[in-house]
Amino acid sequence: MATFHMDSSVTQSVTRAVPKAAVLSCTATSVPDVYAHAIWVVVGDIRQFTLHAGDSMVVPDAATLTIWIFRKNPGKSTWSADFDLT
Repeated sequence: MATFHMDSSVTQSVTRAVPKAAVLSCTATSVPDVYAHAIWVVVGDIRQFTLHAGDSMVVPDAATLTIWIFRKNPGKSTWSADFDLT
């Protein structure tokens, strides 16, 4: 369905419509302390998940999905995370 590469020097969030149920997987991070918060919203329901490299979550039909990336110890460096939505 879609692949996302998120880099902190460009953007730390992305929002997408998910018309059919899918699985969001965090496939890789640039360093071990990078993680993501992902929230899906459908009429009458909101769910939030924390994802590290190798984690997955189910996104239901007709959801709006927002992903933010963070790093526990960011310093002055940049970091990244890769996601697959299938």
